[in-house]
Amino acid sequence: MIETIELPELVLIGILVECPWPELSREVPAAWRRLFEAETGAQAFLEASLSVENGVYRELVGYLAARRTDVPEGMTKIALPAGRYLRSIHDGPLAGIAGGFGELLDHAKTAGLKATDLKLDFGYLPGLPDGRHELHVGLAAEPLRLFG
Repeated sequence: MIETIELPELVLIGILVECPWPELSREVPAAWRRLFEAETGAQAFLEASLSVENGVYRELVGYLAARRTDVPEGMTKIALPAGRYLRSIHDGPLAGIAGGFGELLDHAKTAGLKATDLKLDFGYLPGLPDGRHELHVGLAAEPLRLFG
């Protein structure tokens, strides 16, 4: 089931990965290994696809944090503003997550919603086992509409 939800501001801390598409399959798992080896005390992990510019993808492999949380050496902190998202649940192999995002993007197009490059994938655990993931695709803010 795909639903539209509102999320509050989210503060993320993690390892920033910036590379072309062919390198993501190597660089992102390496970032997960480094993150899980760090002693952060985190328990809510996610991957955030932040943007794509000139063929370079920006991903943050990290965890949810409080605004005042210190940033461990070699990591980055970002705050995502509150916003609307399409959301679905993926239960199964990690390899199927890309298809789940494809379904969300298809749904946005069909529903006349403008999806952004921002994607959130909650549900990662140390060792990267298959399992339940909550997938989100950011939606562009709706323009103001004036009435009579």
